[in-house]
Amino acid sequence: MSQELNISNLRVKKFGGLTNLNLTLPNSKLITVFGSNEAGKSTLAEAIMWLIAGPSPSKSEIQRFGEAGETLVAELEGLLEKSPLVLKAEFKILGQGVSARSPFEAQIGGAVLLSREAWIATLGGTSSESIRAVHRIDGADGHQVDQGEQVLELASQGMFGGVDPRVVDANLVKQARALSTGTAAGKRSVANIRTEIQAVEAALAEVGKNADDYLATKNEQSETQSKVKQATENKLRLSSERDALESARQACVISHRKTSLEENLASLEQVEPNWAAIANQIPDLLALQEFSRNQEPQFNEQIRRGEDAAQALGVSVEQLASLTLTHEDSVTLTNSVAALAQSQSTERECLTEQAAAEVALPVVIHLQDQALGAVGEHTTPATVLAADLGAKSQGQILAAHTHIDQSTAALDAAQDESRAASADVQVAQEAQRQALANWAQFNTGTTPQSWLSDGQFRQPPPATASASGGVARFIPAVILGAVAVAGFALGQLILGLLAVAGFLVTLVLAVRGHADSAVSTTGSQTDLSSVTSAANAASEAALALSAQQSNLLARQAAQALAEQGRRAAQSSLDSTLQQAGFPSAVNPAEVNSLLANYQEARGAVDAVNAAQVRLTKAQAASTAAAALVQNAERGIRDQLASLRLPAPSPISAATDTFGKFHAAAEQAKSAVEATAKLSVHRQQLEALCKPVVQPGQVIDLAAILSAAELTRETQTQRTQLVERIREQDQALQDQIEGSERVSALLAQYSEVDQFSLQQAAVESEFAQVDAELTDLTTESGSINQRIKDLSIEGQIASLNEQLSALSEEQSEAAVNAAVYAVAALLLSEQADLADQQNQPKLIERTSELARSVAPSWAGVRVIRDSESTNNKAKLIIDLENGAFIPANQLSTGARAVLYLALRLAVADEQSSRTGVWLPLICDDPLVHLDDERAPQAMALLAKAAQNRQVILLTCNKRSLDLAEQAGAQTLSLSD
Repeated sequence: MSQELNISNLRVKKFGGLTNLNLTLPNSKLITVFGSNEAGKSTLAEAIMWLIAGPSPSKSEIQRFGEAGETLVAELEGLLEKSPLVLKAEFKILGQGVSARSPFEAQIGGAVLLSREAWIATLGGTSSESIRAVHRIDGADGHQVDQGEQVLELASQGMFGGVDPRVVDANLVKQARALSTGTAAGKRSVANIRTEIQAVEAALAEVGKNADDYLATKNEQSETQSKVKQATENKLRLSSERDALESARQACVISHRKTSLEENLASLEQVEPNWAAIANQIPDLLALQEFSRNQEPQFNEQIRRGEDAAQALGVSVEQLASLTLTHEDSVTLTNSVAALAQSQSTERECLTEQAAAEVALPVVIHLQDQALGAVGEHTTPATVLAADLGAKSQGQILAAHTHIDQSTAALDAAQDESRAASADVQVAQEAQRQALANWAQFNTGTTPQSWLSDGQFRQPPPATASASGGVARFIPAVILGAVAVAGFALGQLILGLLAVAGFLVTLVLAVRGHADSAVSTTGSQTDLSSVTSAANAASEAALALSAQQSNLLARQAAQALAEQGRRAAQSSLDSTLQQAGFPSAVNPAEVNSLLANYQEARGAVDAVNAAQVRLTKAQAASTAAAALVQNAERGIRDQLASLRLPAPSPISAATDTFGKFHAAAEQAKSAVEATAKLSVHRQQLEALCKPVVQPGQVIDLAAILSAAELTRETQTQRTQLVERIREQDQALQDQIEGSERVSALLAQYSEVDQFSLQQAAVESEFAQVDAELTDLTTESGSINQRIKDLSIEGQIASLNEQLSALSEEQSEAAVNAAVYAVAALLLSEQADLADQQNQPKLIERTSELARSVAPSWAGVRVIRDSESTNNKAKLIIDLENGAFIPANQLSTGARAVLYLALRLAVADEQSSRTGVWLPLICDDPLVHLDDERAPQAMALLAKAAQNRQVILLTCNKRSLDLAEQAGAQTLSLSD
């Protein structure tokens, strides 16, 4: 079953330069982490591989990420297929760059693996070195000429369980000794060898030929071979001497160089320990200097502002800084001040109203006094109010006054009518007197009324006169009727009754007179007309007089009634005024004046009372407003006191005070913080400089830094010299390598020129020996040819050689050597079989991937280095033009392409074999590729991301752009 490992989160507590890093990866197969090496890009890549595959076996690599005694702690989370995965590991760094076995834990879907071996087994049993070599792709690999061969070697180890069967070295031979000599295929026993010896001896006996010539030639050959051997030994001796001389000369040069370095080291002055400690603190001192240069002036300015603010307010900086003035306090105080302002405004309004009332009161009192004086000398406001001339009383007085006016008018009218009626009576009396005088002329001896009542014949007057006289008779009745109606209408019953009585009498007389005149008109005697006229005139005059007298009586009665009504109205007015507490009024003018004065007095009294009430209310309102103002001021003072702020004068300026103290408090807090930071800064500075500064001495940071820099430079020079001396010493040891001859030569010669002279002598002797060896080799070849020409002798020689060889094989050492050779042969055959089964497909896949990036390549091949002791694999590149290039002769960019293709091919092969698809951790793999090959290489990584997670860590903008174009999701790794 195939499983894919995807990383979702990385947490690094301590690893190299990374500390407390928490990195969440996006949910994507192709991820770009953009950041510089300074930000920990390469360190993060190495941390991931340490978690997955374990720490690097390289001591130098381990030393890159931790000092001796440090513990590196890292953790990753993700998914192994669909199961949650957590890897936690700690790496204890020991001395000399060694990583100790430290706590490791892998949690897979709730199951816990407590050893890295169990975790590696979960990944298919592939070795940690193989996982690291294949899945950690570094752009710097292009600089390693043998990186491809190392990948192949580690890949083969992964395929075959951790040991490359191609490498047959001394260890392999030692292992072969464990093989049983009796069961190994092709292994011969001692008994078999003896049987073969007997067969060879029998063959020699059958030859039966004298081999003297052969033996003589053979002896000559042996002598020549002995000479060749001696010459070869001389040549080897001289070669060894030459090498020893060269090593000794090099050692002499190194020794002189070391001596010079030691002299230079001795010439450098010793670093005083205290200054050495200061030199180690230069970064901290520079940071403090930077602080002094940039931050200290700002802090001093903050302190100055805080002190100025505190001085302006008359308090200390500490008191200001201890204040806690919040926005809520400001809002509450602002509301309180606003309420105070409202209360003060209300108080001012009330005081204004009170002042107006106080000003108005004397005025209305003065007006009241004037009005009271107009009413009466002893009139007081109490009397005016006691009079209670309300609307009803005033109405009664006015009604009584109106009644008096009406009664007076009626009386005046009645008096006028009485005078008119009296004049009418006098006229009627005069008319009657004349009528009677005229009647008396006729001497009838009777009164006209009697004469007319006796029915005497009389001549009526003319119709017109009679008619007019009849109408005139009814006039008094009409007048009396009108008077009766007027009397009843005015409520004068007596006048009305008298007028009715007069009306009835007058009406009867008028009707009777009209009847008499009608009778007289019918008389026939003309002489009676005068008498009748006189009688009628007298009768009419009497009737008229009676009517006028009745009218006069009626008028007099009406006048009496009018007089009575006027007296009643006057009595009613006097009674009303008396009830109101006022004197009686003589005439209407006095009544009107009295009422007008009373109205003015009452209005003035009411105005005074209203003014007093207004003043009282205004005073009460002012008092209440003043109390509210006092309460508001007290509340503001209490609030200011709770905030530990002084109460300003006026208190309405509390918000300004709050604002000033709030701003000053902020400045004071900044000043306190600045003071604390400066104090810490000074303490740090004093602590750092304490070893080189005397107590009480002023610290000159620039001078100390200059001296520290000089000390560090001296330390660096001493360290470099010590390191170079150590290197030279190591080089000297490497040159000697325990060689006694080199040591003897060094003891014999002390100058380089001496070695050069001796080398020249050895070279001359070596040339002579080499020429002699050449001649002997030629002679040996001639002898060998003569022996070859002797066929029988050759057969005898062959049999003798076999016999000699078989004799030697009888020894146990020969048998063991045969056993070891057979074992090595078997293992070599196994390696060759593995090559045939695995390498072609792997290399073919590598060729396919490489050609997609470098089209000029025809393919990649693996060959065996026959010259190497371990038959090591070598990579070569076949070109389209038929030529080939060894991998170690490729350019850096071309090697990067080759190694990328090889790793991708091996990674796919491993994943197909183990069923676990591990992520590829790529550290700038495209950095050495040109603009033509980089996009193609990015396409390979994008294609690889279809089957596994690919994490590309880069600081290169081009690589970032190519990755994003390929669909990668990017996150930044901050510095």
